[in-house]
Amino acid sequence: MQVKYTLRTDIVTDEENQKYTVFGITALDSFGNILETFEDIFFSKQKAEEFVELCNQEKLELIHLQNVVEDIL
Repeated sequence: MQVKYTLRTDIVTDEENQKYTVFGITALDSFGNILETFEDIFFSKQKAEEFVELCNQEKLELIHLQNVVEDIL
C-alpha cells in the first residue's frame, strides 16, 4: 500500500493557559483517508517538515511509523 505522509499542525494550551503551535505527522492512503496520525511531536515546523519529507523519501511502511515516532521523541 502506498502511504503519503503529511504535516499536521495543532494548537495546544498548557497549564498556564498559554497557547503553542505544535507539529506532527499524518499518514494517508492513496484516496486521502487518514490511516494514522501523531500530534505534538515537534515544536519546530522545520524539523517536522524534514521528518515528513524523510518518511516520504524513504517510503516508510506504515507498520514502522509508531516506532520511528517513538525514536524521535
